[in-house]
Amino acid sequence: MLDGSEDKSFHCELIDPTGKLLDCQVTAVILPAHDGQIGILYNHMPMLCQLGLGTMRITPAPVGECRITAPPSRPEASGVAGPTTQSLAPSAQSGIEASLLPDMQQNDLFFFIDGGTALVVENGVTVIAYDALALQDVTAEQIERMIRRTARNLASPDLRPGQRAHEEERLRVLQKLL
Repeated sequence: MLDGSEDKSFHCELIDPTGKLLDCQVTAVILPAHDGQIGILYNHMPMLCQLGLGTMRITPAPVGECRITAPPSRPEASGVAGPTTQSLAPSAQSGIEASLLPDMQQNDLFFFIDGGTALVVENGVTVIAYDALALQDVTAEQIERMIRRTARNLASPDLRPGQRAHEEERLRVLQKLL
């Protein structure tokens, strides 16, 4: 019998080619799957999912700390060097975060995801992304740089149709972040 005080949190990790970007206890995760958004809560059935392009939303557990790492070698993460540990007390929202979803919690975390795989098993979510970027410390200028780079890629005559479609979708998602 549940008494209502049971902890409904689970472990979440986000890994990209540069290393682990997130490691924390969460109460909800929304992933950009290749065919739409997928919401994950406590006791979700086991699942393996192909990721698409979009924003991943994390709701950290009310008690504890989240370890978010922004590798210093990434140009998009300039000004955010090395691992940081965030307290889960409510904090001010950046302009980028506030524009993503109107019903977000103050301590929700957002990550730009560009493909990969997500594994949900035994109350844990492991996301292995081809490319990921923590959005809480990203400025509009950094997003604009990513948009310009994607637009330059689109201008290349050497793109195959699948690559062109991917770059067009990436541009659309990045423009929504502004």
